[in-house]
Amino acid sequence: MPAGQPKQRQIAFKQKQKQALYNLIKECYQEYSWSIEWMRRQARIARSAYYKWLDHKPSQRELRDQKILKRIKEIAKSNNSLFGSPKMTMALNNELAAGETKIYHRTGARLMCVNGIYTSKARFNKTYRYKASRPEETAENILHRNFNASSPNEKWCTDITEEKIPGTSQKIFLCTIFDLYDRFPVGYALSKHSDRGFQFTRAPFKHELEEHGMSQSMSRVGRCIDNGPMEGWQGLIKEIRAVPYPNVNSYEEMKTAFKASIAYYIHHDPQERFNGKTAGQVRKEAKDNPDQAAAYPIKQDKRYIAFWKKIKAKKKQLV
Repeated sequence: MPAGQPKQRQIAFKQKQKQALYNLIKECYQEYSWSIEWMRRQARIARSAYYKWLDHKPSQRELRDQKILKRIKEIAKSNNSLFGSPKMTMALNNELAAGETKIYHRTGARLMCVNGIYTSKARFNKTYRYKASRPEETAENILHRNFNASSPNEKWCTDITEEKIPGTSQKIFLCTIFDLYDRFPVGYALSKHSDRGFQFTRAPFKHELEEHGMSQSMSRVGRCIDNGPMEGWQGLIKEIRAVPYPNVNSYEEMKTAFKASIAYYIHHDPQERFNGKTAGQVRKEAKDNPDQAAAYPIKQDKRYIAFWKKIKAKKKQLV
């Protein structure tokens, strides 16, 4: 085992080496009638250790670990190792039948680490340059980063994002309407052309919203945080697309890959905020019981709280 590997994997590797040696002694005894005593002395193995291994029967934990590991490998193969240990554990628990014992994160992390199953997530760090455009209509930022919603279709976000098609000069543009209650994409469109969201500032768009009794809230210029959940979801979908569907070489292939990625997100991507359930499951539960929709408040990250405290303190100093 190369140096620098996780401790758990080093231990497991040594155990596998011992088991391989024990198996070799057993096979040589059965096939060639070699002396067990002579072989174990040559291998410097204690007599008690060998016979303990020979009489060993898998424990309940070992049998459960084997079952869990089998499913981990199946999920990792199906999505090209998209999930790290937290999401993998949530996905496993999401499949459990009523009454089955919950799988703890440390169990999933241990099995993935020991067996060398790691996420192959692609991290995005791209800089986009947009040309300024003149809006016909603007609206106040009435949402004001209050992204909590108590029921479906209470608050929607929308935005357009782009992705370059590898090996070509083409781009694909994804426009999505995103529900803040369950992080569900209620509608989306893929196209070859984009006007950088200019249609959201057109008078016909504003009129359409008014016709349906909807209030419009617009982000401040250059303030991505005002539409943070939408921006984050777009990054997640690009990540899902890049890992299971990395080899796309045309617009049609990219379009198919994005559709499949969004479907995978809806039905198979567990969310910590939803206690391991998917966006599709949360939406179905809310639709089935509209008067008893579960609450999923957004947890405040301590880093963000500390960041905004610093900003407020600086503002006070400038006054």
